[in-house]
Amino acid sequence: MLSLTRNGLCETRVVLDLAPLTIGPLVLAGDRALVVLLLGAGLLVAEVLARRSGEDAEWAWIAVLTGLVGARLGFVVANLDVFLQRPLEIVFFWQGGFVAWVGLLVGVAAALWALRRVRLPLTRIAAPLITATGVAAGALLFLPASPTQPDFTQLDFDVVSIEGDLVPVASWVGTPTVVNLWATWCGPCRRELPLILEELGGRGDVRLVLASQGEARATVEAYLNRRELPMDDVYLDSVGALQRASQAVGLPTTLFIDAQGQVVQVAFGELSRAALRDGVAAAQAASN
Repeated sequence: MLSLTRNGLCETRVVLDLAPLTIGPLVLAGDRALVVLLLGAGLLVAEVLARRSGEDAEWAWIAVLTGLVGARLGFVVANLDVFLQRPLEIVFFWQGGFVAWVGLLVGVAAALWALRRVRLPLTRIAAPLITATGVAAGALLFLPASPTQPDFTQLDFDVVSIEGDLVPVASWVGTPTVVNLWATWCGPCRRELPLILEELGGRGDVRLVLASQGEARATVEAYLNRRELPMDDVYLDSVGALQRASQAVGLPTTLFIDAQGQVVQVAFGELSRAALRDGVAAAQAASN
């Protein structure tokens, strides 16, 4: 499913409701996988055409790299308040955060400039663009859609607090809630955990649930103690019931849930601070 959303006054985003792509232990969000496919297809065609004519495809590589930088800078500008506080996070590109239309405009402009510089016809850009467009269209038709997320009012199982108390999942309904599915062995989970706690720990307007998947209490406690992290928002889901209910194929996965118990956003993979705040804002807005 393809939908358009508006974030503030300066960023319009295309949200692709695609299931994440799983390759062994690697889990890539569906929209990011689509971008990788279309960029790879465009570069491949550019390289083939260049070698057949005895030229090089430097212009295509310039366009792609410049476009990616432009897309990232577009996201930074749209979330300038976050990045002004922590400028180093601008280069945390592995957390995601790109504005597609900015990247496309910048990339096409860079391609036209590079073609002019090496005195190649501007029509050279046509074949890679057509190929990338075709790959994107085919992927949207054949890649699986993201699974329907559960209604938390209908879930009838419990998780266990770190103190050992049974907590019904349905009891979270009534307050905007962020459920982060994680594990101590998961590298991206370990990287994002301090950020999530810093942003949401101890807040009264949003409930935070850090649901450890399939791990024993001793393992989780030992890890949190070693990292000197608070345990107030940590829960044990020893059988992975939340992961099955949300059909999450990998960790970390973060669910942003409104006060009515409906999932309004899902983030696959490591979160950026800006993406976390955006998801929280969406859950709060849907709760009103």
